[in-house]
Amino acid sequence: MPLMTVLRRKLLCAATVLLTACASLPPPTAALADAEARIAMAREQRAARYAPADLDAAEAALLAAREAMDRKDFALAQQQASAALVQGDLALARAGEAALRAQVRGKTEENRQLRRQLGLRGGQ
Repeated sequence: MPLMTVLRRKLLCAATVLLTACASLPPPTAALADAEARIAMAREQRAARYAPADLDAAEAALLAAREAMDRKDFALAQQQASAALVQGDLALARAGEAALRAQVRGKTEENRQLRRQLGLRGGQ
């Protein structure tokens, strides 16, 4: 058998194996649900105000994951859902941090006012 025929058959077999492997990936519905839930939590923590860039990135990755699911590109959908989850986590963390910083500023101002009322140092 000529060498080119053998190479073509091997290439055809390899392509078939790769296509079969890609087609056998299950849809990442759980990953999408996790990302959606994390983004919803970030929204509840006012990430749109405190971490808008992170929230936007999470939503964009989630949209890309949904589009990949529609095209049946489950590998890309999984990757984008994972990215959306990570960005959602980041938005959630930054929103939480900002909210805590706002609380600290409020308490610091309350303390300053109390010190001023009591005539203590540091109440300027």
